[in-house]
Formats: sequence, C-alpha cells, structure tokens
Amino acid sequence: MQANDIFEAIVAQLYHWGNNFHRNLFHMFDDMNTTRYLRLIACVGAYLLLRPYFVKIGEKIQAKEHEKQSAAKDAYEASTKGDKKKITPNALRGAGGKTVTFADSDEEDSAEPTGVQWGKKARQRQRKVVSKLLEKHEEKLREDDEEEDKDIMELLVDYEPGQDGW
Repeated sequence: MQANDIFEAIVAQLYHWGNNFHRNLFHMFDDMNTTRYLRLIACVGAYLLLRPYFVKIGEKIQAKEHEKQSAAKDAYEASTKGDKKKITPNALRGAGGKTVTFADSDEEDSAEPTGVQWGKKARQRQRKVVSKLLEKHEEKLREDDEEEDKDIMELLVDYEPGQDGW
C-alpha cells in the first residue's frame, strides 16, 4: 500500500463514521411506534429506579474488598514489623508466623527453654533493643505529659486574694 491509499482509506472510514452518527442522531425515532416508545420508557424508568440499589450493592462489595486488602496489609506489616525489604513466605500467605516472648528477669539461664534456643549475645542484644524501645516510649509519654501540663497552665487563671479572678 502506498501513502495515498492509506490516506483514502482513513478519509473513507471517517466519512462512514460521520454518516452513521448523522443518521443515528437525526433519524433514530423515525420508525418508532407506541410499543417501542413504551418499551424505551420502561427501560429508562427501570434503570432510574434500580440504579440506587445497584450502587449500594457495589459500595458494599467495594467495602468488603477494601477490608480484605487492609487486613492483608496489616498482616503483612505485622509479620515484617515495618521492614519492607524482608518478605517472608508467611507474610505473603497472610500468616503472622511464630511469636517469641522474653522474660523480664536478667536470670534467663535458669528458665526452661521454649523451643527457640538463643545464645547469650543474642539475648543481650534483644534485651538492649527492648530497653531502648521502653526508654523511647517513656520519654514520649513524658513529653506528652509536659505538653498537656502546658495546655492546662494556659487555661488556668491566676487567683489573687481579694479580687474576683475573672
């Protein structure tokens, strides 16, 4: 095919589409009788009456899907503990995996093993991490308390004996 043939084919297709659009726009109601008008009115009316119900059903389905996705995301974040670089097979399946609890005492050698055997250095590292997290949490609580105290102090009125105070 040459460029001239391609151009003629494109122009012919556009002309065909234009004729169809003109015919459908101006001659669509030419051969309509009362039965077809009633059928058209019934279809439009049914659509207008049933559309809100279909929208509500769609909203419910969408909410369920959103809950499923957020639950899967929460399970993934819980299993990876916020570290997006590590993806475990259990995280992809939605399982949380095994949880390990630690004793609060420093004397862990006398405790009975629970299935996971940790070395002395690993226990010390874990103890340090837990203590740092607790310190950060306590510091944050102290800062929040100080901010609340400042807010309360702003609201308090200085009382002087012999004056109304307001």
